[in-house]
Amino acid sequence: MPKNYTFNQTMAIACALALSMWGLTAHAVARMQGVIVIEYTVLVIVLWILVPLYIILIRRAFIAGIFTIALIMCYLAILPTLLDIIRWYTFARGLMDLTYIVFYLIGFAFIYFAYKSYRELLSGT
Repeated sequence: MPKNYTFNQTMAIACALALSMWGLTAHAVARMQGVIVIEYTVLVIVLWILVPLYIILIRRAFIAGIFTIALIMCYLAILPTLLDIIRWYTFARGLMDLTYIVFYLIGFAFIYFAYKSYRELLSGT
């Protein structure tokens, strides 16, 4: 494990942990409500596998994380509406919709910091 992390690497790891926890919590809520889709389960597991790879600063993990988060963000925006499970963007339930907004904000921050970290690791800085 590296002794020092740059600001971008620290923020990428923090965002990855936050998104992983949100994914695990959302997965648990979906299971309790009986609405579970296997694709989402796989994406949450992949995200949890990427967290330790971020901590040990594996360069390719940052690109895989960007792709995974982008896929999850698209999945959450498109698939539940197509399956007519839930329309979260109508903001009819209050606090639960706020968590989606926070997820997207952290997701965009994650993509930014992961890309910056990837560039730092690529240049060897």
